[in-house]
Amino acid sequence: MNYNAALEPSPEKHAAFTEWLSAQTVAALKAARGDDAALIAAITEYLRTATRASLELEEIEDLLGINEPSIMDLAELSDTDEEIVIDAFELALNQPNH
Repeated sequence: MNYNAALEPSPEKHAAFTEWLSAQTVAALKAARGDDAALIAAITEYLRTATRASLELEEIEDLLGINEPSIMDLAELSDTDEEIVIDAFELALNQPNH
């Protein structure tokens, strides 16, 4: 789904995009459970897509693990998988062009 928060300030479009992004990421994380490389790829794609859409970092973090229900809650990840996702997310944030 193409969306850019900086160019399309519509709350409806923003909500539709974040719902779509959350659903896509939940599906990717569920499919990746127990596979470190696939978990890392899923969270990297989440961050890349959210950043391309000009979402603010706080919102990106909230959607992933703070909002109820969060993406990680909905993906029903194990504690080990959650740690991998969090570590990969933090690492990706420190990479240029995340």
